[in-house]
Amino acid sequence: MLELGGGVMKSNQANWFAVVTKPRQEQIALENLQRQAFECFLPMAENPYQRRSKKQQNIVEPLFPRYLFLKAIAGCQNLAPVRSTQGVISMVRFGTELAVIPEQIINSIKQRVSPDTGLVKIQPPQMKPGDKVRVFDGPFSGLTGVVQEKCSERRIIILMELLGRPTKVQVETLNLQRTA
Repeated sequence: MLELGGGVMKSNQANWFAVVTKPRQEQIALENLQRQAFECFLPMAENPYQRRSKKQQNIVEPLFPRYLFLKAIAGCQNLAPVRSTQGVISMVRFGTELAVIPEQIINSIKQRVSPDTGLVKIQPPQMKPGDKVRVFDGPFSGLTGVVQEKCSERRIIILMELLGRPTKVQVETLNLQRTA
């Protein structure tokens, strides 16, 4: 047994590995790997904050853009063809060893998949006034502030220092992370 990336790789047991895909080619990579008889998992999610403007439909996209998971027995199955599969760039490695994704992580993602839609349900973080937060995406990325109030299911008002003054800013809830 070899411990890699939090997972344990057993030579005669199937393990999950992360595959890096070309931009926006996760589905192409998935189909081509499945044609080669590999077991794959591409978790998809509906982005509740991004909509097509005319149709007002939520956009469905990979939960982990440019990645999918592949289950294989590294010691028995030849993984060399994975690299040359259409839509694939490489497999995630630590040095020369393939990174093993622990089965528990895959199972926890699969448990969040809705049986009705086949999509992973994304829950915005629950925040209340006074919580300290950091913005990790969007125009205010990297800035911190304090939650003032919730203005809708999707947006929250935070107080942050901009240009030397306290300023109230509306930010999408999914772009915030609680800090200590």
